[in-house]
Amino acid sequence: MFSVNEVFSDIKQSIQVKVCHVAIDLALIAVVDLVRLEEGKPCCKPKVYNFEKFADYIKKNKLHRTVEMLPAWINFDDEKLIKSGKEHWVAKRDKKLNIVGSLLNEDTVREYLYGSGVGEKIGALLIENSIWKKSSNYYRQLNRYITYGCTNNALLPFDYQNCGSNYFIPEERGVENVKRGRKTISPKLLGHLHQSVFSVAPGITKKEIKKIKKTVTAVISSARKNITARARLLYRRENECRFVDEATPYGTNKKLKWDEEPDCLSDAQFRYHFQKFITQEDKIRAAKGQIVFDKDHADRSGSTWEFLIGPTHLYEIDATVMDIHVRYPYSENERLSMGRPVLYVVVDVFSTCIVGIYIGFHGPDWVGAAEALVNAFMDKVSFAARYGLKINKKDWPCHHLCYWINSDNGGEYSLGNISPLLKANLGIQEWTKTRSYMGVAKAVAERKFGVINDSFLHYQPGAVYEVRREEQDPSQNAVWDLESLYQAIILEVIYQNHTNLREEHHDFKAAKKRAGLSAQSIFDFFIGEEMGGGNPTTEKDEGRIRLACLPENEASVTAQGIKFQGVYYTSPYAKQQKWYFRAKQFGVFPITVKWSRVSADLIWYQTPENEVIALKIKPDKSRRFMRQTWEAVAIRQHEYAREKHAAKREKTRQELIKEQQQRDLLDRNKEGISGIPENTVKSRQKGIQERKDEQAIIDKAQIDKRNKQAIGQIEKTEASEGDHEEMQTKPQTKKPKKRSLNSRLQRSKNNGKGDK
Repeated sequence: MFSVNEVFSDIKQSIQVKVCHVAIDLALIAVVDLVRLEEGKPCCKPKVYNFEKFADYIKKNKLHRTVEMLPAWINFDDEKLIKSGKEHWVAKRDKKLNIVGSLLNEDTVREYLYGSGVGEKIGALLIENSIWKKSSNYYRQLNRYITYGCTNNALLPFDYQNCGSNYFIPEERGVENVKRGRKTISPKLLGHLHQSVFSVAPGITKKEIKKIKKTVTAVISSARKNITARARLLYRRENECRFVDEATPYGTNKKLKWDEEPDCLSDAQFRYHFQKFITQEDKIRAAKGQIVFDKDHADRSGSTWEFLIGPTHLYEIDATVMDIHVRYPYSENERLSMGRPVLYVVVDVFSTCIVGIYIGFHGPDWVGAAEALVNAFMDKVSFAARYGLKINKKDWPCHHLCYWINSDNGGEYSLGNISPLLKANLGIQEWTKTRSYMGVAKAVAERKFGVINDSFLHYQPGAVYEVRREEQDPSQNAVWDLESLYQAIILEVIYQNHTNLREEHHDFKAAKKRAGLSAQSIFDFFIGEEMGGGNPTTEKDEGRIRLACLPENEASVTAQGIKFQGVYYTSPYAKQQKWYFRAKQFGVFPITVKWSRVSADLIWYQTPENEVIALKIKPDKSRRFMRQTWEAVAIRQHEYAREKHAAKREKTRQELIKEQQQRDLLDRNKEGISGIPENTVKSRQKGIQERKDEQAIIDKAQIDKRNKQAIGQIEKTEASEGDHEEMQTKPQTKKPKKRSLNSRLQRSKNNGKGDK
């Protein structure tokens, strides 16, 4: 007796036949030639033997018996295939089943193998189906079905699982250095959108792969968050750019020399090979964990942004203790920390620009918050000059009053007379406060802290971020002084404002005038524009008739909204049905919608109860496509792809420059303390709180002085007395605890004379 999947072969493997079907009642079996399959030839019709003749064939050729295991994919269900990333395999299989499925049954197989054939059935399918016009296509799939066990998964394209595995990678660049990947594709409109490829990166070489592997080792020991992004920066800094001295009328500056794009790896190339050398264990070891549901998993698809008119409509303000120890600058023989300062950030919600900051050693309190707001409303050139940094007005042109302020419910904002005074004197119409411990209610400001930490602070000496037991306390490694830290944060703010892309904030006018994609470009363009709302959509009696004539297509429900052809939509019905929550927790899922070619403003969804729901464009994601035809949408999406590609490279260039400037600042700080012996004690320094309190008093004194200067109430006698005291007072550097506070305050006043 023979059974399916038995294989009979000789010693040299020149003959290999597999039993693929057995008809016990007819005493017949069908076998396939495995040698033919191993040579890459398509499946052919199995050869039929009766039991006796096949037994003679085995005996004559001295064949021995084994059992073949079918490809593992044959036994996978759809869910497992999708989890394995084989969605396209499932789609191809289902497409074939829709065409040839009527042939894939036991009766048809027996008729094909042992009967008169299935020519008539295939002929009927050729008439009914216009996709496959040759009978050979049907026979090929039927043969495949029989060869691999008469199961639907036999039609999976598992033959291609090893495609590209023998790709040749040269040692160095040359004529053989060919880059894999798709070529530039012209975009097609309506349902067939493809973004063109703009990268002109070279093919990878073994030499560059070794450099990437070396970068993995370096980044694991230095970075604790955003490992891939940090590794990309390190690789570029070491291998794709250099800084050279350039003479200018103002002195010698460092100039970035970045290799041309054809000589640099693309981000996708680097990320692909980088992920091969870094494990999940490495990422977990370097990153931090524990996330609460209310903060990071709950459905928050809506946003305040859709209710705003433009820049300066709403500012969000927040404060946090910075993740870094600041060096005590008044000691020349010890490396001392004066603690962690408080960073106040004011953000324009419409554009997401950071419009104001303040760093101080007091609070969080109203003094610091008010200083941050003053900074948000005032010119930034003079503000940067106060800390020895020269910037242009266009670098940070945010100096406007706002109409509405949003803050948390902290004690620093609890003064009852704040809101009436701001309204009466500055025209700020409203001050709203969020619930306690609900940072997501002012998420724009909250996120800026994370950006500054991830992009800069967590990589600096003295950073307070997942300190290990065997390491020194960060207070023992304070290098940055307050003035240099201010300079670095200002550079970081300008970089973030000019490089964070916010194309979803465009409307048609901004898109038409090429307003720019950065947060700063959004702020600059819309600050003078009057923003109007869209016309509401009303359903009329003829709506159902028009709906019946509209084409159908598939949209995807995501955690951010309903995505259709690259445009996001939303509806109260989706919230009621918890679509966004479901998409966030269990993944994107499809729905069928109807749409009109003449306008992208609306698409329609028909519920299981036959109720028609209008889905409107989501303003905070896709307002730039309002009142446009789909042809115009497709063209604009293609243009955005090109602009984002150029903007991404420009962001990298500016990041490299910013990184070098910040490294120069760090080197300058290190030079300033080069003669001071390093701290060897691992425990937390003593006297930090006293030095922090001292700096807080100095900070407030400086604020008081600037307030008096601004309103013209500084008396000449006070200034002359200050000059007299400066001649007599010298700081006590060896014993800072015993030095009088008045002398330190006076020294701060003298150092601040440049403010005038």
